[in-house]
Amino acid sequence: METPERSRFGDVAYPMAETLTVPHDIVLRLRARLPAVTREHLFDCYAISETTWTKLRDGKPIKRSTLERILQRYERLLSRAA
Repeated sequence: METPERSRFGDVAYPMAETLTVPHDIVLRLRARLPAVTREHLFDCYAISETTWTKLRDGKPIKRSTLERILQRYERLLSRAA
């Protein structure tokens, strides 16, 4: 567990989660495995929300742990298709 830090105002602040931007070619590969871009398919395939998908599509950062989960599920989809 991460150690809380004190801000200069005395509040307890936890360090921000590590985020990163996903390259567009990876987003296109993820999209290719979706039957349709719907709330149901996004959750069933990658366990993500429409908000997370929008961030991916628009090149905005997402949490590293979220990307790791997406890529694990993507690999599972590929192995089922083989």
